[in-house]
Amino acid sequence: MRIRADMNDVHLHYFLRPDHIDAGRIWAATSSLTRPKVEFEDRRGWLFEEIEAWHDLGAKTFCALDAMSGHMRGFVTIDPQTKRVLQIVVAPEALGSGLAKTLLEQARTCAPARLEVVVAKDNGRALRFFEREGFRQIGSAQDGVTGDPAFVLEWRA
Repeated sequence: MRIRADMNDVHLHYFLRPDHIDAGRIWAATSSLTRPKVEFEDRRGWLFEEIEAWHDLGAKTFCALDAMSGHMRGFVTIDPQTKRVLQIVVAPEALGSGLAKTLLEQARTCAPARLEVVVAKDNGRALRFFEREGFRQIGSAQDGVTGDPAFVLEWRA
């Protein structure tokens, strides 16, 4: 499926096993920018294991590939049963481009009435993004990667 995300012309496809490499690369790079106190490069293995486990339980991951180069620009993983966005990541070079909103809209096709996401309290960029998209805090939790304090946010149609 080819779509336009503001200035990005991207192609969305379901996650394939070879996508692990690009997903891990952009996850570590972007996460290190947004949460510099955490060493994400060393945690790529965690991401690989989690994506496999989530998919085994029915989660879906959609990857956004640049339509010209074919390089991954971002991805979103959603569990349609729990309505939880498990990961939403945009490559550093695509931050601020509107791609995160496009990925979130794809997640909403799997859960059109309600979505939930857990965001680390120290990830101000993500918190501002989800607030702009209509998410509101409904609880507290721990970040799945670090165990740091996090907010549970919810969006309802």
